[in-house]
Amino acid sequence: MGNTVSRDRIGSFFRINRWLLVGLIVLGAAVYFSSRYVSQVGVLNNSAVSSRPASLSPVVVASTTLGAYSVITPNDLTVEQVPKADVPSGAFTSVSQLAGHWASESIAQGVPLVASEVFVPKSANVLASRIHPGNMAVDLPLSATDVVDGLVEPGDTVSIFATITEKNGQQATEDFLNQVKVLAVNGSMSPATTSTVGQNLTLILALPPHQVSELLFMQQKGAVEVVLDAPHARTSPPRPFNTSQWQQPIP
Repeated sequence: MGNTVSRDRIGSFFRINRWLLVGLIVLGAAVYFSSRYVSQVGVLNNSAVSSRPASLSPVVVASTTLGAYSVITPNDLTVEQVPKADVPSGAFTSVSQLAGHWASESIAQGVPLVASEVFVPKSANVLASRIHPGNMAVDLPLSATDVVDGLVEPGDTVSIFATITEKNGQQATEDFLNQVKVLAVNGSMSPATTSTVGQNLTLILALPPHQVSELLFMQQKGAVEVVLDAPHARTSPPRPFNTSQWQQPIP
């Protein structure tokens, strides 16, 4: 009897609430299929994003190994396209940006060039960058009376005189080094900010090895005299003046 009453009550509940139950079932199905749709759309979007090519940027790289303090030429460089995320800070994007630059350190082939690895010799305070390949830097200490009253500045062109003994035993003064560029004075490659009149100066010169040997030899034999050349001078070195010429009459 009790079971019969329970079944009647359950049946009566379903008859009365059948539309509510149907609505709940439909709502649940809608929620399920909506969530599946959103999930699938997200997967497709992620797949599309991952398959999209990364944004690229041009970067200048070394096409050959560059030595420290070497001149960088267009033949040493190439441009590659790399993802923007991989572009190093200070990287160059075109070969023309590196015109007139030198490498401040050794750069391996395939490595991108960045601003911290290069310099422009005319503006950089780096002595080695101003020495042409094959030359050497040498210092020449001089008293003020031997260096145009201490007025020689970096960038000037000078000639160097010395007194020598010729094969016949006569003393002669000759210009043995001509058109020599002064790289630095007293350790500075910039013009002096205070007066150097009357001061002793140490000139830094760049010369080929055989001229360095000649200069050092002349210094051991006696004092040398530095004279200042005119800007852009193209005069021929003067002929040596020896003691035999002292007896010649004045024309």
